[in-house]
Amino acid sequence: MDRTGKYTVVDACNDHGAITLREYPRNGTLYVVEYDDPDVEAELSSLDAGSVVELDLRRAGRRGNAWCAESARPVETA
Repeated sequence: MDRTGKYTVVDACNDHGAITLREYPRNGTLYVVEYDDPDVEAELSSLDAGSVVELDLRRAGRRGNAWCAESARPVETA
């Protein structure tokens, strides 16, 4: 299962490399726990809570709401 969309960072990257996101502007919560590329991980790790980012995601294994980030693009919000 793949998905693309805009997400708001709820909790910035923790010590385990996980990031909590909320669908923008909806409120579904998901967790990025894996990264396809070190550059994607660096991009997401640099974001603070409240930042909005557009992501291409795919399910991380069979875990409930865990995702792997395939690409990340910052979004400017007005």
